[in-house]
Amino acid sequence: MKVVVVGGTGNISTSIVRRLLDEGHDVTCVNRGTTAAAPEGVETIVVDRQDRERFESAVQAGRFDAAIDVIAFTPDDVRSSIRAFRDVGHVIHTSTVTVLGERFDWMPVTEDHPVRPTVPYAAAKADAERVLLEAHYGSGFPVTIIRPSTTYGPKRALRQLGIDSTWVHRIRAGKPIIKVGDGRATHHLLHVDDAAFAFVGALGKQRCLGQTYHLVHPQHTTWEEFHAAAMRVVGREVEQVGVPAQVLEAVDEQRFLFATKVFAHNMLFSADKVRRDIPEFRPVVTVEAGLAETVEYIDAHGLGQGGDDLEDRIIAAQRGVAGSASTAAGEAGE
Repeated sequence: MKVVVVGGTGNISTSIVRRLLDEGHDVTCVNRGTTAAAPEGVETIVVDRQDRERFESAVQAGRFDAAIDVIAFTPDDVRSSIRAFRDVGHVIHTSTVTVLGERFDWMPVTEDHPVRPTVPYAAAKADAERVLLEAHYGSGFPVTIIRPSTTYGPKRALRQLGIDSTWVHRIRAGKPIIKVGDGRATHHLLHVDDAAFAFVGALGKQRCLGQTYHLVHPQHTTWEEFHAAAMRVVGREVEQVGVPAQVLEAVDEQRFLFATKVFAHNMLFSADKVRRDIPEFRPVVTVEAGLAETVEYIDAHGLGQGGDDLEDRIIAAQRGVAGSASTAAGEAGE
């Protein structure tokens, strides 16, 4: 199958391209050509998708059988995709589970849950989904929407505070790290190599057309457990200091946006539909194996060094508050 990947060098899309190649597909990447080069055997069309006319003409000229779009973020992006992919047999669009918001009517959350985004990124993705589904049911546009939860891998190091590489160096230095609240909010964390099985496995399946899938690891974890696994990989244990989400929001609302609006809450989604319709999706990468690869990448590329002292200052302030509260409680009991 001749497949075009819009992106191809990022967090999930690098793994998608490798999986496509492993399965013998003819792969072309469309991107700005400003990050890593595509693997050997992959053609690259260098164009900015925001240059709508050039982007659409370039894709149409390729006469592709299928498309996987990893970097469509807005309704205007997907309207351009609809024009660009008008002759493509199957289009996989990447959305996000955060379109559903932070408070749920039931858990595990299924694909028919109401959409209630609370952050701008998710709101734009939700609007993009609506445009695509209208095109599918209105004119037969052959789209499948995949909503990943949090994906991690060597190109995306993260923790409960958000996308961040500094935690590796903090742990090595014996410094404490922040967890939001008690750190026990449930979350699905999926390695990018496992995510790629779903994207590629959906291609060409008629039953996937017009469908939306939550792409999540069937097993959930807590952020506290995820941090502990990272410490085992690094080889040093440090304290996880709980800081209320409201405090982080007051300190820097934008910096801690996802930590407070998403990662601070229990996120529990059903993987039943994706596993039923795309049986190729069988996650095999353990958290510790995935984190070991991530730590190796951080070290090899010198990432996460330096930075500011904000985390240290927040921890010191939180300990001061906790100490004052303990003293007050002791005095009240005398």
